[in-house]
Amino acid sequence: MNIAEITPGRMVHGVFLVASCEVREARTGTRFLRLGLRDRAGATIDAVFFQVTDEQIAAVTEGEPFEIEGRADEFRNRVNIKIDAMRPSDETWDATAYLPRSSKSAEELTGAIRDAIDSFTTPVLKDVLNAVIADPLVAERLPMWPAAKTRHHAWIGGLAEHTVEMLQIAERVARVFPQLDRDLLLAGVVLHDLGKLEELDLQASIVYTDAGNLEGHMVQGVRILDRALTAAGCDGEIATLLRHLVLSHQGQLEYAAVTEPMLPEAIALHYIDQLSSQVRPAIEDVSAASDRGIRGEVLRGPTAMRELYVRAED
Repeated sequence: MNIAEITPGRMVHGVFLVASCEVREARTGTRFLRLGLRDRAGATIDAVFFQVTDEQIAAVTEGEPFEIEGRADEFRNRVNIKIDAMRPSDETWDATAYLPRSSKSAEELTGAIRDAIDSFTTPVLKDVLNAVIADPLVAERLPMWPAAKTRHHAWIGGLAEHTVEMLQIAERVARVFPQLDRDLLLAGVVLHDLGKLEELDLQASIVYTDAGNLEGHMVQGVRILDRALTAAGCDGEIATLLRHLVLSHQGQLEYAAVTEPMLPEAIALHYIDQLSSQVRPAIEDVSAASDRGIRGEVLRGPTAMRELYVRAED
């Protein structure tokens, strides 16, 4: 059984990978499991298992397949499973093989990033960015890494896809505002989230590393940038401006920016990032609701985390 086949009220019986598992406590004081399940198509669904014993809790392992029996329900326009029974399956699954993936190939996405760098007319920026993409960590992980644990571009290849979306937007912004340093802006796009190559890890689901939790992707991104600056022999103002783009791209201190944007290019970078990271999950949520037959309704987008209207007619 695939998750795409599950509709509210339907009995569920199939083998799914446990992508995440949390032990929670109900108001009555009893414990229950909240799970994220994944099928072989990479689709995910939430599930709850009430009235579990200590032995059942101890038996559940993230990254392992389980045979699930239960009934599908719907809560806040999102289908979930209420589990009646679950037991370890004899099937063998490669947990990372079934993570959701970009619809675009790694070659297409990384090729677009290289083309953008090749188009730079500022030699020092081209040298630095070529050193960045030649960095062993970047070369190995950028083609497949996600851009986030949840919310936006949280899939294999999501970081490269997010970067390419932003490069396309940045090109248009630079034409509207010719006073901007176009090469510097595009360099900031490529650099801004590279720290997520160390902040995130691929397991049964996308998870934060210990270093990711303790340092954050902006600090980690600057380390990647500094290796490239050294390799390219770049220092002085350009190096400082590039670090500023990485450290300020979150926009505000309360949103984890190390410093707030102080360059026109840094301000543009922040809003370009917001446009990609906010519009993409809204598109995904509306599309998923439309696929379930929802029309002419307002719903709470589970990924976008905001109220969204699904049009009555396409």
